[in-house]
Amino acid sequence: MAYSTQTLAAGCFGKIYKEKYGDAWAALKRVPQGNISRQQLERECSVYHNVRHPNVVKLLGDPWLKDSKWHIPLEFIFGEDLETTIFKSQLSKIQLTSAVKATIITGMCEGLLHLHIKDVVHQDLKPDNIMVEHKTHRAVIIDLGLAKFSRNGLSSAANMGNEAYSAPEILQMEGVRDKRSDVWAMGKIIAELCARVRLPTQSVSAIKIRETLKDQPYCSPVCKMVEVNVNYRSTMAAVISDIRRAGSLSQGDVRPRDNTVTHTNEIRGNQKWCPQVPALPKMEVKKPQMVNYRQDPPRQREAVKAVVPLKRDALSNHMSLMSFPCPLPESGKVTQERYNEEKGALEYKEIITKDGRIIKYEKVEITKNS
Repeated sequence: MAYSTQTLAAGCFGKIYKEKYGDAWAALKRVPQGNISRQQLERECSVYHNVRHPNVVKLLGDPWLKDSKWHIPLEFIFGEDLETTIFKSQLSKIQLTSAVKATIITGMCEGLLHLHIKDVVHQDLKPDNIMVEHKTHRAVIIDLGLAKFSRNGLSSAANMGNEAYSAPEILQMEGVRDKRSDVWAMGKIIAELCARVRLPTQSVSAIKIRETLKDQPYCSPVCKMVEVNVNYRSTMAAVISDIRRAGSLSQGDVRPRDNTVTHTNEIRGNQKWCPQVPALPKMEVKKPQMVNYRQDPPRQREAVKAVVPLKRDALSNHMSLMSFPCPLPESGKVTQERYNEEKGALEYKEIITKDGRIIKYEKVEITKNS
């Protein structure tokens, strides 16, 4: 069966097409054999295999060579790139409410945190490389072609990436792309998403973010992420709790407002007038009475001196209505053990029955050796 293909994107390393892969759709990345070495291909695939996470694009299978091109099957995201969501509202199918922004921001930060936990540096974070699923608004980090493993300052790939989302130390040629430059790029993306405005790279700083985001929930964590001095810049692990908390606050912004009272300002003469809203009557709230519950001590195992099998049902039914430790015999003697709560001690009573009648029921003294 033949399926039509659709070109999704193109880059310096190849094009991406929407094609059928087994029973599902895939974003099939086709890279000319001359554009990528076997070592680069294996490194890219090893990155995908090591970073399985809902907010990072998945590799669906092993690449294959066909028509002098490497075919790399990747997860297909039914949505749009964040570049469209933020800056091309006329084409976007996503309404950027506070709750939707929170879902996107939390998702892409969770994805980047996972990459960094796995010692993977993306190197090329930008709105074009983040997909947003239409139905769920799940954010997915894509295009790990430039990603590299970074352990103890040693990298597995060249120092590459775009300039528009490059940290100050990268632009000044004073550092290499690492986890901290990833964090800076993500901070800039979050600020642009919140403000829906393109921020000039050279001017991005904590001061600029405060001017742009002001009292928005993400202002504080983003300021930590875009610190110019790399030594003071936050890591994803350090800032993720602030991101999650800001997301929770943003989710709360979607609660319906109370429109029962409308406040309107009118100008009367030179004075601004606001209608007085009557104060609500005070209601007396009666506190419920405090009830103290006392837990009885655990029941002690009854001490039975003698047990004779029952012979009459009538005796058994009658004795069951009384708090005796066991069924009483028709004729015999039983010692009852009870805990006296007031005295805080055990008491013993002797019960003697004869011909189905209780002829003795009195307190007795029993020593430990009895």
